[in-house]
Amino acid sequence: QVLAGQSAWPSRPLRRPPAHRDLASRARRRGQPGTMAAPQPLMAGMENMSQRDQHAVLEQLNEMQMAESMNTFNGLVERCFNECVTSFRNKSLDAPEEQCVQRCVQKTMVFSQRVAQRFQEKQQQINQKMGG
Repeated sequence: QVLAGQSAWPSRPLRRPPAHRDLASRARRRGQPGTMAAPQPLMAGMENMSQRDQHAVLEQLNEMQMAESMNTFNGLVERCFNECVTSFRNKSLDAPEEQCVQRCVQKTMVFSQRVAQRFQEKQQQINQKMGG
């Protein structure tokens, strides 16, 4: 129950997931190699770095990726909420709102996957031009 003058939304920011949820540990749980894959040009520049420095760079990349994922997720929630939630009469979404949210999330995920695929294709083209 929300009292007068209080917001229904929590005032604190979203917490970052625990460190054990990093990319390497997720990969190990899936049976994949436990090392975090870094872009090839970066790895090429890291061979002369100490093991400690390589670890620090990969840890920073992991943190940046986590921050970017949180920003993407928060943007998705905000966009779909603003587009789909029209009534605050009930705690739960009504059927049309729920369907709208599902469509919104699906569209956004498909779009994001398509953008990532095109980005990867462009990176491969650039790498081929540089290497050949």
